[in-house]
Amino acid sequence: MDEVLLDRLDESRPWPVERYDRAVRLWESYTDEDPLAFVESCMAGVEGFPELAPLWELLSCFFPRTTTEGALRLSRFDELILTILSAEDYNTDVSVFCDKSQSGLDLRGILSCTGDLFLEDRLSQWARHASSAFVERAPRPNPGEVMKSFVYRLTERGIRLRDEGLEQLTDAPGLPVAGTEAYAPSSPWSLLEDGRLARL
Repeated sequence: MDEVLLDRLDESRPWPVERYDRAVRLWESYTDEDPLAFVESCMAGVEGFPELAPLWELLSCFFPRTTTEGALRLSRFDELILTILSAEDYNTDVSVFCDKSQSGLDLRGILSCTGDLFLEDRLSQWARHASSAFVERAPRPNPGEVMKSFVYRLTERGIRLRDEGLEQLTDAPGLPVAGTEAYAPSSPWSLLEDGRLARL
């Protein structure tokens, strides 16, 4: 392994100044509180950075959505989680992750980029969200297993939120995305049906 790495390092060359400058500008736009410049770069493409389109495809899953009729909906990521959760039975993080439905498959596609503990964090955020009671959480007798320490269940309010949408951004817990925060009143970004991001 070390020999392969050393061989690659021998073949490496510094980036041209133009490519380096483009990378710096992209990073600065990625970490900016206003994500529009970064989103536009992802959608238009930047020479030498073909991974931007799939990166925006992933990041866009974390923003709440606005329908053409103006209704405010959960992000695709949160919609998948709340679709998989049951209102009758409690589910562990693992059972949500391993759900065999199309929603489970789509959720695993997102989590393949973020890691499975991202799901555990998000379920915990939903359960602790002070203004909600959309998701209930109960402890299990095996606290040493992170993805099996708690069980979750969707409440009646959670079902209405999933099916009817949000009344306001703060119905959902905030979620940091790059330099901004999804569902935050201070950064009211919403994904339009054509894939663009816009302020509410």
